[in-house]
Amino acid sequence: MPWRNIVLRGFSFVLLLSSFLAVPSARAQHEFEVTPFGGSRFGGVIDLNGSIANTQADYYAIKSSWDYGVLADYTIFPQFQAEFMFNHQPTDFDQHLVATDTKSFLTSADLDMYQFGFLFSLKPEEKKLQPFIVGGLGFTHFKADDDLPFNNRFSYNLGLGMKSFFSRHVGVRLEARWSPTRTTTSPELVETFFGPQLIGVTSHAEQGQANLGLIFRSR
Repeated sequence: MPWRNIVLRGFSFVLLLSSFLAVPSARAQHEFEVTPFGGSRFGGVIDLNGSIANTQADYYAIKSSWDYGVLADYTIFPQFQAEFMFNHQPTDFDQHLVATDTKSFLTSADLDMYQFGFLFSLKPEEKKLQPFIVGGLGFTHFKADDDLPFNNRFSYNLGLGMKSFFSRHVGVRLEARWSPTRTTTSPELVETFFGPQLIGVTSHAEQGQANLGLIFRSR
């Protein structure tokens, strides 16, 4: 599926969620927050599983590196926000060589994560410190020359964080997320009621991220 279609569907999902949840309420505070951020994304391997023509390596390791991006949050009702996240990671891939059990540089790469989701604050918005739970789903775009047989893969995230406001309009945001991305698929023999069946099993690049951002709030 072209990535533009995925973005449009994600925006449609957020709009539908907003219209469903935004019931009339005198307490509702429809705010908008923009948070540019930076930090680190770490971990993650791409299992080859025979899906990539490579007789020497069995997986590619994603090098931990810095990341940056932007968060956009819209308050649907008190303590609940719809969220969009863009996260860019410039990184390198190392290939694990089976014969020598060593890693060698393969290629430079760029990983762009597009996520649509929610943020639930554990404290009322008037509190200076606001711990929160965050989660979402979307896709990750891989740009690594011709070393991968795919470009876009489904991804999701779940995390915890804290907001601290200096004033009504400005604050800081610290968070950590678990961010897996589906990668390659390989057949696996599984016993079922109808006998042995070959089932496609999807591998995941298990990444984490920790970021610090500056919040700009509309009201």
